[in-house]
Amino acid sequence: MTLNRLAMSAALAACAILSPAHAETAWQKLTYSDPRHPSAFTPLVAPLWQRELAGTPFHQIHATRIDQDGATYLVSVAFAGGLCEMGANGRNAVAEPAICPARIDLIRDGKVVSTTRGRVCSVAPLPEDTTANQSDRTEVRVDPATRTISFRSIMNGKSVRACQRRIALR
Repeated sequence: MTLNRLAMSAALAACAILSPAHAETAWQKLTYSDPRHPSAFTPLVAPLWQRELAGTPFHQIHATRIDQDGATYLVSVAFAGGLCEMGANGRNAVAEPAICPARIDLIRDGKVVSTTRGRVCSVAPLPEDTTANQSDRTEVRVDPATRTISFRSIMNGKSVRACQRRIALR
């Protein structure tokens, strides 16, 4: 077993505590991480985004693990300038989600066996931002019947209709 496979297997085992198996109707929040605030998912998903995030001065990765019907999916969204379509940022701007790249990696035996990509909303305030609504979030759920991952974002306690997206799995 290679060092990468060992590291992936160990990290997946560690994340199992954070992300129990969910039924198709349960929404699961993506966990925030950035270089200053790593999460348990950082060792798993940061290498997957390495090429896209190279040279970006600041980035975030929001991720979760979903175990469904014997399959393990790592769902992640990368947020960085140049990768995302950003909302307004002026003095009179209101909070808007950014549209960013997402990936869903199917993991078997500690290896990525397939990757599905798309673009979804990214909603996750910086942990130290006292002016942001800390309950804003992006959530996912899997529907094994249609083989899709659904995304939704919550801002100020309300679902953002434009952020309801589905990505069909390969």
